Amino acid sequence: MSSTRPFRLDLGNGEFVLGDELPGTAPGYLFLHGLGSVRKGEKSTSLLAHAAASGRAFLRIDLRGHGESSGRIGRTMVSELICDVIAVLDRIGPSVVVGSSLGGLVGAYAAAARPDRVRVLALVAPALGLLRHLDRRLDAHGRMWTSDGQGFRIEPEVLQDAKALDEEALPTRLSVPTLLVHGAADDVVAPRASERFFARIAAPHKQLWIVPGGDHRLNTVAEAIWQRLDAMPGAT
Repeated sequence: MSSTRPFRLDLGNGEFVLGDELPGTAPGYLFLHGLGSVRKGEKSTSLLAHAAASGRAFLRIDLRGHGESSGRIGRTMVSELICDVIAVLDRIGPSVVVGSSLGGLVGAYAAAARPDRVRVLALVAPALGLLRHLDRRLDAHGRMWTSDGQGFRIEPEVLQDAKALDEEALPTRLSVPTLLVHGAADDVVAPRASERFFARIAAPHKQLWIVPGGDHRLNTVAEAIWQRLDAMPGAT
């Protein structure tokens, strides 16, 4: 596999995003991880190998508040993450955006805001419904817990920001080719949420794959996802 090189985007006020970049042909892949995760996970590593095998460009970043990027989880607002991804896309050019869980939701908002920068959007078990009901997921101490046991306090301004984002209108604002993949056995986000979201996507080219027996991570079908993604109009 070809070697990656460090990626850094300074956002101002001491904030920055770090990642790993693989040079190659355009449009490249941009991978966005989920809440409480980091850029170097199983799915992103699988997509990196897939990109390298075909000579395609690739970038994975740590969202702010995660990994090596600046910020703190629970303090960085989702609207800030969306702006960060748009800034990354402005830097690297039109890309095939792949978002997992929270990364899928952030990627969808970025694609709706800047369709000129997103050739194809892949939503892998997107965290639909998270923002609208974020306050209901907190314990008595204002902490949220991820499925892998990470707990962190969510600041009040993050809750307010989440409620202000209009997820109901989001699918109607998506005009780019969209692949939505969800596990039938996902115990974090119900597959019905993706089915409802998919039905309202305005893009003329869209595909829904409900993976039989699939969990929230969907690591075991990653390569099959990339194959479907590459077959979408605009992906190559």
